[in-house]
Amino acid sequence: MDAPNAMAVEVPSGENYDFDGYFEPYEGFDLGMSEEEEDFLDDIMADPDYVQSDDDHIESADSQDSSFMGSQEPLGSIYWQDETVDDEQCPDNKQTQFTPNLPPGVNTGRLRKNSLKTKTPMDFLRLFLTSQLITSLCIATNHFAESLVNKGKFTSYAQPDGTWCRVTEEEMYKFIGIIIYMSFTKMSTMDRYWASNYLYRFNPVPLLLPKRRFQSILAFLQITPPADIDKSDKLTRITPLLDHVNAVSQELFQPFRQIAVDERMVASRHRFSGIRQFIKDKPVKFGLKLWILADTQTGYTYNFYVYLGKKRSEIIDKGKGLAYNVVFKLISPLLNQGYHLFVDNFYTSLNLIKDLLAKSTYLIGAVRKNSTAMPLCFKTSVDQWEKATSRGDFRWHRQDGYVTVQWKDCRTVTIVSPIHKGSDITSCVRTVKHRTGFKKTNVSQPVVVNSYNQGMLGVDKSNQYVTQYSSYLRTKFHWWKVLFFHSIDIMIVNAFVLYKQSASNLPSHFGQLEFRECIFQYIYDKYGKQEKINENQCLPVVTDKRVDCVMCNAKASIQRIPLPSRKTFIKCEQCNVGLCLNKERNCFKLWHNGSDESVRVQDWHRKKGNYRKRKYEVHQC
Repeated sequence: MDAPNAMAVEVPSGENYDFDGYFEPYEGFDLGMSEEEEDFLDDIMADPDYVQSDDDHIESADSQDSSFMGSQEPLGSIYWQDETVDDEQCPDNKQTQFTPNLPPGVNTGRLRKNSLKTKTPMDFLRLFLTSQLITSLCIATNHFAESLVNKGKFTSYAQPDGTWCRVTEEEMYKFIGIIIYMSFTKMSTMDRYWASNYLYRFNPVPLLLPKRRFQSILAFLQITPPADIDKSDKLTRITPLLDHVNAVSQELFQPFRQIAVDERMVASRHRFSGIRQFIKDKPVKFGLKLWILADTQTGYTYNFYVYLGKKRSEIIDKGKGLAYNVVFKLISPLLNQGYHLFVDNFYTSLNLIKDLLAKSTYLIGAVRKNSTAMPLCFKTSVDQWEKATSRGDFRWHRQDGYVTVQWKDCRTVTIVSPIHKGSDITSCVRTVKHRTGFKKTNVSQPVVVNSYNQGMLGVDKSNQYVTQYSSYLRTKFHWWKVLFFHSIDIMIVNAFVLYKQSASNLPSHFGQLEFRECIFQYIYDKYGKQEKINENQCLPVVTDKRVDCVMCNAKASIQRIPLPSRKTFIKCEQCNVGLCLNKERNCFKLWHNGSDESVRVQDWHRKKGNYRKRKYEVHQC
């Protein structure tokens, strides 16, 4: 007769038994348990009265999540390597040395760094906006304007004799200066910059160029001379400027070790370009797409070019795809120097990783589920792994000289890198929902994911700089002028980066706004119309004797109060009246500011003549 507490176990034929008399269902299955787990389960199953408490837990050598044990999929069928397995095949830092052709940072050729400290923001902008570029803009604009005006078109922009007044280099600087001023001083319409209303009295734009002249330069603006225009090339009117900006940007700056490649949308609603793109997930849905290579540390735009569409884009190796050719075209000047290139999942492919690794360039990028860079062991078990894991879990796999790390955040993220160690982890802060509300908790994160998030800031920082104070002016027909204004923004932002890298003792608040203000102030001071002093202009003079302040007495008479006894040594030479001019009262300014009060007081003074002096009298009832 069996003991009352004995366990009744139905034993299948051919199964294993132990000496305690109970069946071990976990033997014969590869559940990935450690020896500590097996000993713990042996103790539990040996005691029939055992009741599991909340404090009991299993210390796993592989640090697997408890939800993993409840999965219907056996653990042995899911590929898993985390921080408990050391990545011993990670390359040494000596094997991935950074050897740039030039020292990273500002490279101005014959100019020394000590001399750059004394340069102004305008001097740095002139490194990009050279005199040769300004001269070519004037020549192309004048040729285009004369060809149209001579045909009897756009005669409203011509002179009274019907000819075109040639644009000079000084006027082109004024034109660009006004564009820069409009980028950080926004008004509802362009006409407001030349408004004669007293609300816009202190606007400096009318002192640089008349409104009609600015509109004529904007209408006839050209970069390529009419004789050199190739109508089969979509960018024929803007190519010289784009090539100039790229060449100068690469000459003046050597990126630091971390660089990033991404796309940028330049807002444009023109329907006549033929290369306008639509991306529904972007903040700018309609516009021209640019491929950008930027420095992560500074946001400097090192290289870029315009995407012409699927049919017009030149692809060197069609078998490897568009993204492969984009990356190699942008990074070609920086190959074989040990750069770390960060890209998103649109660009990452197995061919790109291997070809860049062969040229001592290390790609760190996100990977799509269907990408060729995704390891087969991840592809076959990614769905089961996502169900079985919780936030903070990760796994890694190394093959062919690079490591692939898959991390579970709010969604699964896969990053590939040839330089990182797959088992290294750090932590990040995440907001998690609890019973009492949302709380911030620390979640484990692989080091490669953290490095990827920091490295991808390059193009984002560059986009932020460029779009913060956009120089875009809307034009009706010339869609390519969108790229002209965008090129000006790129030159200003790159000049700003060079200025901050070179200048010393800059105030902490000095940013791109102050940089643009300094540029416009230089142009205004050099080329703006200085107000000439008129011989009949009202100026204060000092008299030998004190005289009554006409403004104070007139205001008192108008308000029917006793006249104050206020005398002053200041007198307007033109108006021949005494006016207060001290810290407490500035009657000289009130008399000449043209306000309604000033007009009323001057009219009162002309009708009544000189006022009779009266002292304050205290009236008693």
